[in-house]
Amino acid sequence: NISNMLLVLFAMVLILPASGGKGSANDLFECFRAAYEGGNIFCELSGHGKFKSLYYGTCELQCGGTTMELPEEACPSGSMDEPCTEKDRENLRKWGKEMQEKKDRLAKILCKG
Repeated sequence: NISNMLLVLFAMVLILPASGGKGSANDLFECFRAAYEGGNIFCELSGHGKFKSLYYGTCELQCGGTTMELPEEACPSGSMDEPCTEKDRENLRKWGKEMQEKKDRLAKILCKG
């Protein structure tokens, strides 16, 4: 949806200056995109609103006004390079898929009645 893409574009505008010129814009976008779906679900299930940003060095997400540490399955080493590696993106995508499955299971349970 267009609002999600605008949010991602806006986030990239904020991330690029903070990156100090490390990596290409595409690399940074791919890292953010890999974390986006799982990050949104994780933040919302934690009660902290929407996913806003990914802090590579500490493997933390900005969720609304709160910083949340990524679970080990999303960031096994406890930190990521900026931009993240293909292995980091793979971990984030796998975690995002697991978060979507968890959300779907919860929706089935809650909507049964």
